[in-house]
Amino acid sequence: MSRLLRSPYGLCLLLVSAMTGLISVGYPVALEAAGFSKDKIAVFFVVDSLTAFAVALTASRPAPLRHARPLLVAALVAGAGGVALVGGRSLPLVCLGGALSMAAAVTLPLILRQIQTSPGTAPLSDSVLAAGTRWIAVAGYLAGVAGFGASASLTTRWPEWTPVHAAVPLLLAAAALAAAGTRSAAVASRTTSAGSAHEPPPPATPGLLLVAGVAALVLLKAADSVRLVYLPLFVVASGRDERLISVLFLATAAVELLVLPLLGRLGDRRPAPLLLGAAGVVGVLSFAVSAGFASLDTLLLSQLLYAPFTAALQALGPLLLGRLLVGGLPAGAGFFAALMQLGSLIGILAPLTVPGYSPGLFWIAAAFCAVAATVLLRVRSTPALSLTSPGGTR
Repeated sequence: MSRLLRSPYGLCLLLVSAMTGLISVGYPVALEAAGFSKDKIAVFFVVDSLTAFAVALTASRPAPLRHARPLLVAALVAGAGGVALVGGRSLPLVCLGGALSMAAAVTLPLILRQIQTSPGTAPLSDSVLAAGTRWIAVAGYLAGVAGFGASASLTTRWPEWTPVHAAVPLLLAAAALAAAGTRSAAVASRTTSAGSAHEPPPPATPGLLLVAGVAALVLLKAADSVRLVYLPLFVVASGRDERLISVLFLATAAVELLVLPLLGRLGDRRPAPLLLGAAGVVGVLSFAVSAGFASLDTLLLSQLLYAPFTAALQALGPLLLGRLLVGGLPAGAGFFAALMQLGSLIGILAPLTVPGYSPGLFWIAAAFCAVAATVLLRVRSTPALSLTSPGGTR
């Protein structure tokens, strides 16, 4: 972890993750403050998701990875310009800004490539990188969510200030770090010591199992997107202080940091479908609490319950896909990033069937979690979907 944080690209990931946390709260609030209707807000997030889907697939391909450093700098600068456009009252311009910001939000493949080929961090195995970068991402996200609360407080002194614009200097600083970082060395293959921690690529997986795993992950992400987009809107529509949004997201991220080490140990001994299925059940409970009760205490409880759910999805999802694809973990990580955008689209559009921002929309997320948990628990004993091995996979 310390080696990653000493790397300019590890710090770059920290800043990008902080930007992600800040916009996750700030975008819904900025769009609501600009007077956009529920339908137009949905259009904005659909454009974001489609853009992120395309960029995530493209960034994971061999050609972009060979030019990771200049593409990373360009994506971060474009993302800063995009965030600056969000907060206006022109929907096309705001959608353009959101789309540009997604170029920065899904730069993880480019950052990972730079980390893998930089002298100080190249010896790290994939398992160490996966654990370390996830911790940095969560810590950065946590800082970004907290930062939104601080940024929102500035409106008392400067009413024209748009809180989400605090993400602009974060991305510019990340771009500066990426530009100043050591140019990647040409590395044809990982070192022997790092490679020894890798499992051989799994055999081709039957199509039905692949469909089951993909469908379950998409539904879990759809539930996650319902919370990500509509919880802030629900809090604002209920007349509560918008700074409460930061408190709720902050509580979830803090508990997730505590859950991740335990999840990592369990992941060495239990199949990923079993753990993800159990997380889906916890997700059902979290969303049921949000839908059935509207008090401040129950909202906080729902977000504490939510932490194991999101930790399992983000930590085990790429590893599960790595067991399903011939390309192993690298192919699984890239495919996971793209699937998350597909799930986001479903989670953004499904609540449009519920009028306004009533608590009832969280029942939709609970249903997504229930179906995904059922699928995952049905296939939990399938060898091709198991992440366990005699020596572990981490």
